[in-house]
Amino acid sequence: MSQQCKQCGATLPESSRYCLQCGTSADDPPTSQSASSEPQGELDFLKPALAGGLALGILSALPFISLGNVLCCMWVQGGGALTAWLLHKQRPGGLKYGDGALGGLIAGLIGAFVATLISIPIRMVTLTPEVVAQIEAQLEQFPAIRDAISQFLTPGFNLTRELVGLVMNMAVFGLFAIIGGILMVAILQRKRVD
Repeated sequence: MSQQCKQCGATLPESSRYCLQCGTSADDPPTSQSASSEPQGELDFLKPALAGGLALGILSALPFISLGNVLCCMWVQGGGALTAWLLHKQRPGGLKYGDGALGGLIAGLIGAFVATLISIPIRMVTLTPEVVAQIEAQLEQFPAIRDAISQFLTPGFNLTRELVGLVMNMAVFGLFAIIGGILMVAILQRKRVD
């Protein structure tokens, strides 16, 4: 016969020592929040996602600092993790993996817009005609690659380049921020179990 989790109410398999939903030990007494019949309050995703999105967007757009994203999108995952940590402050012990994933996704999308907006003036300053000529000279031996990216190497503002960059950032930042949010929820639940 299966039993119910004392923390979140999920159905536990017979031999389960921990809840698969929230990580609570099957032998733990219920917390004061789950003992009451009051439902948990709704999470406010906007403020934590704005904080995480701003952090990951700024760090991902700044020259040299953005190289941290070479390590499995470190800044992006960090922004998703920051969002999940701030969500955990709203609901200690009751944050689910889906909450971390949703918060990370929102932060990743916000971060994509922030990074794109910050990178536009940076590219306008750094992508001079001289730099473009140097890059094209280095790509002379690879004409297919040169032709494919030549439209994105124009100095100044290029709407096509910015829109393509935004869409790519939204996909990559959204995915890796989700991973960061889920990892933070797992870490927070692990700390609670230990």
